[in-house]
Order: sequence, then C-alpha cells, then structure tokens
Amino acid sequence: MARQAMHLFGEGTELTRVYLAAALDEAGRVEAVLDAAGVSYSVEAEEYASRTILGSGGLRTGAGFWVTEDAVAPSCEALERAGLIKGLVVRD
Repeated sequence: MARQAMHLFGEGTELTRVYLAAALDEAGRVEAVLDAAGVSYSVEAEEYASRTILGSGGLRTGAGFWVTEDAVAPSCEALERAGLIKGLVVRD
C-alpha cells in the first residue's frame, strides 16, 4: 500500500482527508508514516486560509492527504503516534 492517484481508488470510492500539511518537510513525514502503516492514500494540493501575525488572512497551498473511510482511524492513530497532530483532521 502506498501513495496513488485519486482516480486509482475507483469510481464511487469515497475518500476522506485525514491531514493537511502546510510545509514540504511535514508532508514528507506524513507520507513516511502512512507508508509504514500500510495505508493507501492520495495527495492533492489544496489552498487554505492562513492568518498572519497582523491578523489578516492569506491563501496558502498545502498537501491534503486522503484515504478511504476504513483507513481513517488507523491513519489518524499512526499520525498521532508520530506526533503529527497540527494538520490532523478532527474526528468524532
């Protein structure tokens, strides 16, 4: 299991974003954790709002990590264990 393009998950497969990495090194660490966990995932560039020190917002581009619904819990648990919590999606 490893990184793959979204379309390779198959038509109708619902994917959930589990992490949004703001920096390239952070994205690399997320990939390494998901690879080690044996999870199939996809990565997409995503824009998100970012606040500056002066309070004004700006758009930045990050890396969104997407997995199938059955891989959400194990992915999040592996990322939490690795200390990658800043961009982790809030779960119920």
